[in-house]
Amino acid sequence: MRRCILPLALVSALTACNTSNTVVPMGSDPGQPGFQQVLTNGWLNSKSNVTDVRQDVVSGDMKRVQVSVYSDQLTSQNFSYRFEWFDASGMRMQGAGEAWQSRTIKPKETIQLTTVAPSPKATQWQLKLLDTNHPLDQ
Repeated sequence: MRRCILPLALVSALTACNTSNTVVPMGSDPGQPGFQQVLTNGWLNSKSNVTDVRQDVVSGDMKRVQVSVYSDQLTSQNFSYRFEWFDASGMRMQGAGEAWQSRTIKPKETIQLTTVAPSPKATQWQLKLLDTNHPLDQ
């Protein structure tokens, strides 16, 4: 029985390497503080941990989001991210943040990831973070 559990745990750990962590706002109103992180990759969270989210409106009716990301690592780290935008009915808007962007974050550094909604119809967003060089992947 023990032999079955160990390989399953190892497979589970290896597949978790390619999972993304997700950040969503607590409310849909710009300026409303708070965010929630859905963590499926603890290693990724230590090298790209979201510490703050700010939302406002630009150009009269376009939402803008700025996310602060901190790394507690002692060496530079790489990760990828993308913002996704959704309309009032929860449907993902096409052409909105579909491409992954790569970033490098230095030790103990905080960087800003910023996006503007693709249209005034965008009411909700989420940020996905992906580990691009997890030690178990090498």
